[in-house]
Amino acid sequence: MRNKGEPLPPDWVAGQWKTDSAARSEASRWPDQAALQGTKDVNTLNLLRHSGRLAVALMWVFAGAYVASMGVWLVHFLTPYGWLAPEQLSKIQTVIFLGSLGAVVTVFVQKHIS
Repeated sequence: MRNKGEPLPPDWVAGQWKTDSAARSEASRWPDQAALQGTKDVNTLNLLRHSGRLAVALMWVFAGAYVASMGVWLVHFLTPYGWLAPEQLSKIQTVIFLGSLGAVVTVFVQKHIS
């Protein structure tokens, strides 16, 4: 075994490593690229499946936040319990009427329901 930083012997550079039994044994245990292709495909499929589930979960969280903020805003205005400060109302109205969160939910629903 050579030390770290020590140069390779010249016969190894020329491809003569095939005569070394330890090197042949290591090469025989090295994974075949064709055999790894199936594993790579399975891993890619798993990544896509899990990222899709994560996207759906995040959309449900955003939709829930949108519905909750709309509900709080409506309860504040439709009942005599006006408990929110003007700054709080402004923030809720920004979330509801700015449209970014509503647009995200709408696009998601149109894409997956239609």
